[in-house]
Amino acid sequence: MGFLMDTGKGLFVAALLAALLLTPIPALPGSSPRTATGDQLRALFVQRLVRYVTWPEDAAPADGEPVIVAATDAESLRPYFDDAGDSGGFRLVQWPVDTCHVLVLAGAPDRSAAAILQWASRRPVLTVGQSPASLRMGAVVNLFLSDGKLKLEINPEAAERAGLDISSRLLGLARIYHGGDNAR
Repeated sequence: MGFLMDTGKGLFVAALLAALLLTPIPALPGSSPRTATGDQLRALFVQRLVRYVTWPEDAAPADGEPVIVAATDAESLRPYFDDAGDSGGFRLVQWPVDTCHVLVLAGAPDRSAAAILQWASRRPVLTVGQSPASLRMGAVVNLFLSDGKLKLEINPEAAERAGLDISSRLLGLARIYHGGDNAR
């Protein structure tokens, strides 16, 4: 009889623990959400992408110097960049600029994006777009949502024109743009 009591008590404790551990806890007012925003994901992708890109020697950031990231809407990305540019890392600036290593076209209308990409087309700049037309207009990378996930497409011809070398590892993770509407 004592055995049954111990077993019953053990099951009760296990059920209570399961109920406590599996019950969702509502977010506290004023706490940050647990999912990343679109701007936060774009900033993270840009910061990760540069690890897989090689610039020509005369255009690469010098040792200890920051990667200069220009954006057409820098304010939306600013919270996700550490602007301690003196210590390496990244320095986010508002477009237009004379020189940059990465150019993010965020929220620019297609006509403006086309003009900006024309400016960047023969410079060693990693251009990152966010619209279906970006690659056709000459961007090296396009970020897009698919099934709720941020993914990337790469235009190898645009990278070659810019003098950039894209790692085969990154190319293996991306959809490859071949011109027109074709992608692998």
